[in-house]
Amino acid sequence: VMLHPKSSASSAELHYSLIAAGAEHPEEKRKIGQLAASLIEPQDSLIIDAGSTAEYLAKYLPERFSYTVLCFALNIIAESARRSNCKSVFSGGEYHENTMMFESPEGMEAIRNFRATKAFITAAGVDRACGVTCMNAYERETKKVAIRSSQRAILVIDSSKFGVVRSDYFGELSDFDEVITDEGIPHEYRDYLESLGILVRIA
Repeated sequence: VMLHPKSSASSAELHYSLIAAGAEHPEEKRKIGQLAASLIEPQDSLIIDAGSTAEYLAKYLPERFSYTVLCFALNIIAESARRSNCKSVFSGGEYHENTMMFESPEGMEAIRNFRATKAFITAAGVDRACGVTCMNAYERETKKVAIRSSQRAILVIDSSKFGVVRSDYFGELSDFDEVITDEGIPHEYRDYLESLGILVRIA
């Protein structure tokens, strides 16, 4: 049984479900995940966020060379841990069923002490005035710490999220070095991102 993806925005705001989110724009998310995974290089140290788009990225993790992945979501560690070429680091904490994410002060400290060449961060909304937002208060600090612990912060987000504001703010677009999205991105947002010096990759 799965929540129908065409449920009203108000009910989606009240209860986020990773399974339902994964059913929305799956082809766009698959392409975004595949493109994001293609950026991984030998000996990279990565942080991969929770979320349905990040799960598609994890499914395309390379199998030909060595790298390290730090993650904090059950669906991401399930993918990274089965690859013998990938060193998996799991921060742990309290399990949140709706996002499959683990979160705790100790987990954030582990992320704070980790240094990533690339961090792939997800979001539920992106708005020029209100910034980059997520659906759950418990996600905020983990996302902030992940961005600060990375050499290059990459926002992976499908185009339906642009112009959307969710309840929990965790950053500005200027906090990111790259945005990976699909061809549905509104022209004004692409122009705005490029005016900030952010590399926009279209899957």
